[in-house]
Amino acid sequence: MPTLRTALPLLLSLHVALPALAQPPPEPWEPGIRHLQLSPPVTGEVPELRITPGLALTVEFDSPVRPLRQGGVELEERGRFRRVSLDEEGHVLTLVLAPGELPDKPPRLTVHFADGAVPASAAFHLVAHPAPAQTHVQVYRQPRSAEVCCAQADAEREKALRCQVELERTRAEASTRGPAGLIGLRSQGLLDTEEGVRTQWLDIHTLSRAPVNALRPSWATAFRSAAPPRQEGAGRVRVAVLLRLEGPDAQAWKAEGAQLASRGGAGRHVTVWQSSANEPGVTEVMVETELTKEEARDRFTLKLWDASGTRTVTLGGVTFP
Repeated sequence: MPTLRTALPLLLSLHVALPALAQPPPEPWEPGIRHLQLSPPVTGEVPELRITPGLALTVEFDSPVRPLRQGGVELEERGRFRRVSLDEEGHVLTLVLAPGELPDKPPRLTVHFADGAVPASAAFHLVAHPAPAQTHVQVYRQPRSAEVCCAQADAEREKALRCQVELERTRAEASTRGPAGLIGLRSQGLLDTEEGVRTQWLDIHTLSRAPVNALRPSWATAFRSAAPPRQEGAGRVRVAVLLRLEGPDAQAWKAEGAQLASRGGAGRHVTVWQSSANEPGVTEVMVETELTKEEARDRFTLKLWDASGTRTVTLGGVTFP
């Protein structure tokens, strides 16, 4: 097991070398509601619906779909899905891809509408990824009213503004070139005078592990520090988890993204750093995010994935000091 003397420099280097950090996955994989207007049949376009194994995806239609018993829903590789159901009115389709299922080719979903209007059916490709994707998709077959479009445009503008604020904050952090080490942490507002950087060894034997983990975690350490002071961030802390992963191809496995999910809460993408200097068969990965002090008291599940999305590492029961 490592000592704090060896682990703390990694935390320090993480904060003073922000430009080298991997960025979260692009917006299409972010959880939330997606609005989809069907294209005219002549275009031949097949839109993608993104689905996460083990999580329900609900697709809501503005026109009723024929019942399942009347062939209203056609789904390729049906056996990979734990649940395929349609509500009594035919407006809400629920899909649950079985945990661990990541089809090589996106299954095709085809729905047939019940009213006989055009288009009579709609097709989609279901793209699976271990990162939490949209959980609700609203599909519009008929043109939307101006009021609906304006309301959705306002929501999108608000979301874009939040993203811009977060981007500017990230850029400001990345452009900071203060001193290194503990002085650097203090200059960035990450080191307070009461708690400093708190560390907690996580007993790897008490953490739940997915049976299909690509690499074997040999130890894990959790960190907590102050968060950079800002007007809207009162009562927030920075938390991080440092993992040592082992396996025959540890050097070849590269963490493309990560997600931290609390019990019963939505997951959030986190910043990922992976060490480039490791002994054979070993790699070290560190993830970091910002939480409220209240959120930091919860238990979390940490999931990491590579570029393919098929080789993941999942640990449950993660806590912070």
